[in-house]
Amino acid sequence: MKKNLSILLAGIMVCSLFTACGKENSTDVSTDAASTDVASSDASAAADDAAAAGSSVAEFTTDFDSLETITLGDITASDYVTLGEYTGVTAEATLAEVTDEDVENYVNNIKSSNPPMTEVTDRAVQDGDTVNIDYVGKFADTQEAFDGGTASGANLVIGSGSYIEGFESGLIGVEIGQTVDLNLTFPEDYGSADLAGKDVIFTVTVNSISVAAEDVTDDWAKGLGIDGVTTLDELNAYAKQELEADAEEEYKAAIENSALLAVMDNATFTAMPEKLVNRYIVQQKQMMDYRANMYSYYYGYTMTAADVVSVYAQNAGFDGTIDDYLRSIAEETTQQYVLFQAIADELEIDVTEEEIDDYLRTAYESAGSTAFSSFEDYKASLDIEIYREGLMAEKVVDYIVANANIVEAQAE
Repeated sequence: MKKNLSILLAGIMVCSLFTACGKENSTDVSTDAASTDVASSDASAAADDAAAAGSSVAEFTTDFDSLETITLGDITASDYVTLGEYTGVTAEATLAEVTDEDVENYVNNIKSSNPPMTEVTDRAVQDGDTVNIDYVGKFADTQEAFDGGTASGANLVIGSGSYIEGFESGLIGVEIGQTVDLNLTFPEDYGSADLAGKDVIFTVTVNSISVAAEDVTDDWAKGLGIDGVTTLDELNAYAKQELEADAEEEYKAAIENSALLAVMDNATFTAMPEKLVNRYIVQQKQMMDYRANMYSYYYGYTMTAADVVSVYAQNAGFDGTIDDYLRSIAEETTQQYVLFQAIADELEIDVTEEEIDDYLRTAYESAGSTAFSSFEDYKASLDIEIYREGLMAEKVVDYIVANANIVEAQAE
């Protein structure tokens, strides 16, 4: 089965890095307890599909805690793969051209998400308005404010469904400067156990009302807050630059994927060690746990790793159980990393402790918040072999791509 190998590569180190990142310091109104909005289209698609199928309906039969595992360091990779040609393989890719229409669509997308606004001062809130609000959320029984339920100067589009049911509709008819109490109830399956099913009161003040305007201006472009953009011409130039950068990244990814697929096709594999496959099954399960937690946090209803895997399996048209699907991904990942290790052994590619520390320290220091009091505590909590394998694989992939014969992809 042809897979996007570069995507599988990227996933191997994700989940342990994110365990160091906390959410408690978030100030984005879209992550408040009243809100269920999120910018990730990937999360949106998975959550919507899971919701349509019914929340938490899938279950694994695998006992992940009982799986015996080994690492790449416990085997001789060449015992399980016979390498073919990996230097000078042909990689096909095409660098997409950015057109004026592409730039226009990009700017229109910015306009859709950040429309030029005209302030309204002579009427109350209507459906479709953008209101600027302050609010405080309190438990109805104790009158105590709850975490994530307070914001100042938050912008909300009435009717967007960003906030819990009754919040937006409760503001229709409210005048500018008026304060109202909204008596609401969080859904029973809300992601936060502290709020699920609870009766609450949101005290909301409407600061201003705005509506979307049709025409864009230099002032609107300047107000987007994009560095170096103060006019519409500069916004168009920025859009073209961003689109060209995206095209370049997609081109590089296509080269990488094509080259890796060629190297995989040139190799011959024997059956992978079961305990090594188990290792990647456990890693895949951990990544799915992380994704399920992310979806649950943002969408306000509980999802499990099994739900996420079920959605992915359905989208892939996989015919089998979710355990089978997780194993199929793990088996492919095992083959990839055995291949990478065998090439690394031939080329005498190694990963030093210093390189691992540099990678982890960058991740640790760039995290907005962390559950660990020091870098040493953070590092001690991790499976360091995951990072050695990942950095080794990156070096091997860099070698393969640097030595590939890159040609223009043929039109299908």
